[in-house]
Parts: sequence; structure tokens; C-alpha cells
Amino acid sequence: MNNISQRFLRGTGIVILATVLAACSTDQSSKQTDKDSSSRASLVANGYQKALDALRNNAPQQAYSRLEKVVEKDPKNEKAEKLYQNLGYLLKAKKAVTEDKLTKTGEYLAKLDRVNTPKSLVKQINAVKKEYQSAKLARVYYAEVGDYYNAQKISAAGGSLEALKSLPSRYQAVAAYQSKAQKYEDLIAQAQSASTGTTPDSSSNSSSTSSSATSTTDSSTAGTQASSGYTNARSSKIVSSEYEKKTGSSISSATNSQVSSVANGLTDTEVLAKFRAAAGIPQEAGDQYYIQKIDSDNYQIEIRHTSPNNTAVSNLKGMYRFAVSTQVVQKMNEVSGEYVQVN
Repeated sequence: MNNISQRFLRGTGIVILATVLAACSTDQSSKQTDKDSSSRASLVANGYQKALDALRNNAPQQAYSRLEKVVEKDPKNEKAEKLYQNLGYLLKAKKAVTEDKLTKTGEYLAKLDRVNTPKSLVKQINAVKKEYQSAKLARVYYAEVGDYYNAQKISAAGGSLEALKSLPSRYQAVAAYQSKAQKYEDLIAQAQSASTGTTPDSSSNSSSTSSSATSTTDSSTAGTQASSGYTNARSSKIVSSEYEKKTGSSISSATNSQVSSVANGLTDTEVLAKFRAAAGIPQEAGDQYYIQKIDSDNYQIEIRHTSPNNTAVSNLKGMYRFAVSTQVVQKMNEVSGEYVQVN
């Protein structure tokens, strides 16, 4: 074999060896890439699952922090990105409602209206919605207490104060309004005492019955309940209106049995259940509800409760309008006469 042939064979061998080595290198690189990709996918999946676990444990901030890392590792992961975004809105809503920034709270919650998965997130959203509704009611009730007292609408002031006190004090914004309203408690009690010529009762009255719900009690408690029931019914705007429509006479001349007959007819369990669900208003023992049908979709609902300081006085906890189809709840301002949406 001459020198030219030998050089050719050596060159061919080198080319083949280089090709084989390059192929091996490419294969190893591909395997490493696949390994890295698999490892990253595993980390992403693990991080997402840990975020869900944190949500189930009522730790949305921890879930948010975990998802932040997931999104950084895999920015194209739409599922993680969406949950991360929704958690951001949730946390902003929680902060806003705690700080009594209710307009902002509503804006953030609106962005979460159509969220229906995962269930742990929906649960957290619903919890913030409940706090938001309680804070909204607390703001309305607190403003009413002062306005009504200054306008000398004492039974309405007392009713709004009782409604405010019935809201969950575990919510920071609610507790703040309740604390600010305490200054009116003695003032309202004194005004009601002066109006009836009686001494304020330091014990809280919670034994009166509701025209839409009754309970079994001993005879002495039943007597107190009946007395409270008559006090509320005789003071009710709806009962008075219905009695006058039916008899042409003022309720002031009616017997207790006649008052009870009219009051007992002003109930609607189904409408009341829907109203409570939509309004988020706590039901206290002793609350009495009078429901008047306006048309096929709209109802007027009056809530009364005898004063905890004076059982001879009926406090108006609110006159509401409720639209069944839209679930909109409006409350009447006793000074202006205007209805304002409260849910």
C-alpha cells in the first residue's frame, strides 16, 4: 500500500472516529437535557402540590410564595400562573378588608367571581366574602347609630346598635366599628328609659319569640316572649299597615290576639331563608321578622327586637327590600327614607 492510500485510510478513520464521538456526545447531551427537563418538571409539580397543601391548611400566603417559585422555574405553566394570579387577588382582598378599604376589597373579589377551582381556593374566597359583607354591614350600622341618635330616632338607633353588636367581632374592621359605637349604648338606654318612665334593665333580653320561628319554654319565659312579641308587633310598620288595610282601624285599638293574628300571617320561610343568605345578617334569639309581599319578585322585610335595656321598647333593626331574582338587599335609612344596597 502506497503512502497516499495509507494517508487516505488514516484520514477516513479519523473522520469516522470524530463522527462517532460527536454522536456519543450529542446523545449524552440529549440525555442530560432530558434529565434536566424531567428534574425541573418534577420540581414544578412538587412545588404546585405543596402550594395546594398550604391552601388546604388555610395558609394562602405560604401557597403564594411556593407558586412564585414554580412560576419562575416554569413561566409557561398556565395552571400555576393562573392560580398564582388568583392567590394574589385573594391576598390583596384579605389585606384590604382588614384595613376597612371596602371599595378595593370589592374590586379584588370581583376578579375572583368566576373562580371555581381548586376547592381550597374557593373556600378561601368565600371566607373573605363573608368578612367583606360583615364589614360592609358594620359600616352601615355604625353610621346609622350616630345619625339616628342625633335625629332622635331612638328605637332605630338602638336597633342599628344591636345589629352592629350581633356581627362577628373576630373580624378586625367589624370589631373597630363595634368599639367606636359603645359610646352610644348608655345614651340610647337613657333616652329609652326617659321615654317610658322606667329604669334601664342591665340584663340583656334574649327571650322574645320571632313571628317566623318559635321555641318551647317554661310558662314564665313564655309570658315574657309573648309580651315582647306584642311590643314588637304593635311597633311594626308592616303589621300596622296590614292591620289598617284589613280592618280600617289603627292598631293602637287592637287586642293582643288581633295583633298576633295579623303578625302571624306576615311570614314566608322560603323568602326569609333566601334573604338571610343574601344579606349575611346574623339571626339573634328574639329577632322578629315581618315579611310583606310587594310583587312576585320583591319583598319588604322588617326586623325588630325589644331593647335589651327596656323590654317595653321595640328596636327597629332594619327595614329592608329584597329582590328574590337578583338577590339584591337594600336597607332603608330612617332619616332620609332612601334605600341603600347593603350586599
